[in-house]
Amino acid sequence: MAGFDTASTVQSQVPAAINVWGAPAFWVRYFPPCGFTPLSSDPVTECTAIWNGNSGSPHLGTICAPAQSRLSGSGAEGQADAQSFISALISTYTSVGPLQLPTNGTLFCWVDQEASTSLSLSYWNGYANYVNGYAYAGGHPFHAALYCNPFAAPPNCSVIDNASAAKCYAVWSSEPLECGNTLSNTPAWAAESCSGKTTYLWQYWDEGICYNTNANVDLDVGHPNTSYGDYCFYLSAKP
Repeated sequence: MAGFDTASTVQSQVPAAINVWGAPAFWVRYFPPCGFTPLSSDPVTECTAIWNGNSGSPHLGTICAPAQSRLSGSGAEGQADAQSFISALISTYTSVGPLQLPTNGTLFCWVDQEASTSLSLSYWNGYANYVNGYAYAGGHPFHAALYCNPFAAPPNCSVIDNASAAKCYAVWSSEPLECGNTLSNTPAWAAESCSGKTTYLWQYWDEGICYNTNANVDLDVGHPNTSYGDYCFYLSAKP
C-alpha cells in the first residue's frame, strides 16, 4: 500500500500528483500544531478531494508538526501539542459526515521529528500519554506514533525505547531515500527502523530532496506485512 504525504491541501495537489505518480491508497495530512495549512481548516473540501482522487481507497492519515524546538522541551509542552492535535482530529471527524475512525480502533497519530531535532523523554511522555489515554467514541482510538530518521544522531529511537517511555505504537521512517519508483512500482522494503518498534511507513521519496516534480507530494509505502490504511481515517461515502 503506497500513498502521499503533503503539507499542501489535497485539492491543490490531486491532478498533478496523480498525473506524475498514479492514484494513492492514502493521503497523510497535517493537523495542528503545524506551520502549514492544516486539513482541519477546511475538512469537507479536502476530504471531498481525497474521495475524488481515489474513491476506491479513500484513507486519511494524520500527523502534527510542532515547532521543532518544543520536542526537546517539557512534558507540559508535549501535552499541550497533543491537546491541539486531538482537538483538531475530533473537529474534523465531527465535521465530515462520512469520515470514519479505523475499524480496528487504532488511529496512528504521528508527531513529526526532523533529523536535526532532539526528542526529550519528558516531551514524548507528555504527548504520548495524552494521546494514548484520550477516551473517545467508546474507546481509545488515538495512538501515539513517531515520524523520524531512525539513524539520526539526536535522541529519537533511544527515547521511545526507554523503559520509562509511554508507548509508541509505530514508527514512520524518513530514510533511506530511494528517489525513484512510483506508487504502483515501489522499491523493495529497506526502511530504517528503531529497535523493537515496527516501521509501518517509509517515506522513500522527498520532493524537496530528490528533485522537483511540481507535484509537491512525498511518496510513502507501508510495511509489506501491514496495511497502513487500517490505521487511518477512511471515508465511507463522498462528503
